[in-house]
Amino acid sequence: MSSHWIGTAAAVHVRIAVEGGFAMFSHGEKAAVARTLPGDWIAYYSPREGYREGAELRAFTAIGQVLPGDPGEREMVAGHIGWYRPARWLAQAQPADIYPLLDRFSFVRNRRHWGMYFRKSLFSIDAADFAQIAVAMRVGDQFSQSASQ
Repeated sequence: MSSHWIGTAAAVHVRIAVEGGFAMFSHGEKAAVARTLPGDWIAYYSPREGYREGAELRAFTAIGQVLPGDPGEREMVAGHIGWYRPARWLAQAQPADIYPLLDRFSFVRNRRHWGMYFRKSLFSIDAADFAQIAVAMRVGDQFSQSASQ
């Protein structure tokens, strides 16, 4: 049974991960990446374009699945080495604004403080909440087909 995760990262870092075919969390901490397993699903939420700078996005920016293989180390950005897992990202996914989803998520119990949930760099959610993200990103069919296999 696969798990479903939300990772929080700047959009610029998400693009590096998607282009490189990997997933990294919590600035490359081994303990964070070790929580995910092959077959698990991941959606990246990006509060901003850059790390502490750039335009506010507040959107889901990538969605995909952890591939087989052990965690490894690699360079994320110049001079920063971190732990990662190989991942397959759904190329057809479109960014999805978080605001229309907030009242539908089972884990957001207080909409006024929704941002607190996303301060964690990696957290698990249930399959129904993840499916809503996939639909909002216009890859609901791909997620449903892969999840049922």
